Amino acid sequence: MSRNSQANRKKKLANKRDKQRASRAKANSEKPKIATIYLDESGNTGHNIVDKNQPIFTLSGCKYSNSEAENLLALTGSRSPLEAHFKNLKRRKSGQDGIVRLMSHRLINEDHVKVELFHKSFMVTTKIVDLLIEHMLHLNGHDLYVNGANIGLSNMWFYCMPTFCGQDRVQAMHESFVNMIKEQSEESIGAFYENVEVLKEHSIHEDFKEDLNLLLLTRNCVHDALNGIDKTSLDPSIPALFSQCVSWGDVHPKGFHIIHDDSHSIEKQKVIFSQFLDWTQSSIELGYDRRKFKLPLRGKSLKFSSSESHPQLQVADIVASSMAYWADGVARDEKEDYLFLELNKLKLDKLTTNNKIWPTQDVTPSDLGTVHDGGLNAADHAAYFLMKAKANAEITT
Repeated sequence: MSRNSQANRKKKLANKRDKQRASRAKANSEKPKIATIYLDESGNTGHNIVDKNQPIFTLSGCKYSNSEAENLLALTGSRSPLEAHFKNLKRRKSGQDGIVRLMSHRLINEDHVKVELFHKSFMVTTKIVDLLIEHMLHLNGHDLYVNGANIGLSNMWFYCMPTFCGQDRVQAMHESFVNMIKEQSEESIGAFYENVEVLKEHSIHEDFKEDLNLLLLTRNCVHDALNGIDKTSLDPSIPALFSQCVSWGDVHPKGFHIIHDDSHSIEKQKVIFSQFLDWTQSSIELGYDRRKFKLPLRGKSLKFSSSESHPQLQVADIVASSMAYWADGVARDEKEDYLFLELNKLKLDKLTTNNKIWPTQDVTPSDLGTVHDGGLNAADHAAYFLMKAKANAEITT
């Protein structure tokens, strides 16, 4: 290696170390602060997560001062005297250019923005695995969460089911699963398993029928699995809000306040959610591998407001909707849409949190980043936490 090459390599390593030190110093400076996080959703269709017209759900959390938010909104060129809104801006090319200017600004970064990204069709697959397969295996003494086996199985089924059984049949099965969770009646349960039988009958891959047999076996314990499952448990709003609190809690362990754009789904569930923010309990770490998190969550208060009242909520709307628009284009392999192509240049995936619900072809623990390193089963121990929890008064009032 030449002297110049060695010098350049040393310089790059030194620059990298300097950036790492600066990043650690910045992170440490944020820890004592109690911030206010502004949240807005895009693509929320409640428990009806099989809505083909809105296949992506996002929840954006933003941390900005009033002046920072107003400066970002000014980039959109919005003529509205009250608020800038993504759905209005995207109607015209000038508005689309304004969206791109905002999304490409240096303040749209991981320090100020965290986004939950849910591929709804994949979420249905993960829920089938989580509510039925995991429950059946748990009754037989097996922990499907160890080594991320639940994620690997969900990934495999998401790609294999339509390939081997046909997309329309999988769609019908998904719709019947959603209806079963909502209705929890004998008729809806029967309809779901009839659709699974149809998948098995039409599978062009003999070995894959064994997977469908595994799913059919859950009929023996389906009533037990559904017992205690809330009929709105497929609504992504609560798990997305939970994940936001985990992510911002890592940045602000002393706590943070939440201002959420008006959300009927969250308001209906806020008493249950407030129990996860019971600061009277000792901190406990749950989960495995990269999926570990701590309870209680570090939120100190939760209030609802309209976007006209806070420019930060308007920024959160544009970020959430831009992310949903971009993700939908990625899922469809869009090639021509101008706004998608411009957003796709911005490497928006860096804004998503660790809880992204998105299918990949990864199935092994090493590829998934879920090699077991100890820990506590999150489902079991979160239930123990809630048994003792008191509702946080700052959330329920």
